[in-house]
Amino acid sequence: MKTLRRHNIPGATYFVTVVTVNREALLVEHASLFWDSWKGRTLDAWVILPDHFHALITLEQETISKVMHSFKISFSRRIRDTVRPGKVWQNRFWEHVIRDEQDLNRHLDYMHYNPVKHGLVANPFDYSHSSLNHYFEHGMYERNWRYQEGDDEESFGE
Repeated sequence: MKTLRRHNIPGATYFVTVVTVNREALLVEHASLFWDSWKGRTLDAWVILPDHFHALITLEQETISKVMHSFKISFSRRIRDTVRPGKVWQNRFWEHVIRDEQDLNRHLDYMHYNPVKHGLVANPFDYSHSSLNHYFEHGMYERNWRYQEGDDEESFGE
């Protein structure tokens, strides 16, 4: 397998997408294992769907590869110990370095609308495995917010 080179920028915020193997629906059902696997690390924003998740994470010293490797290994071990054996994640993950505030806002909107896109809820505020309500409580979203159609969804790594 070819070695993938990733950008490692201290202090950068990364948008990541990680998908389960065969898109198996494991994540929402085992959300507590998901959170335990971050080992106290704080995510800036997130949405956990049954078979994949998106997150924004700001790193100071560690590389995104090491952080994601650690998370994936930890979650895999926890699932194997409690649910079922076998591979949990697709190889690799998709990441994007956030360039500016507009890029950040676009990724936040995409992430928070994802449960609607996948037919899990009609209103993104009704989805409990997302940081949208946290952002709303801090005045960053209006209750009548709706995702702006037409954004280039291919750039979001799903």
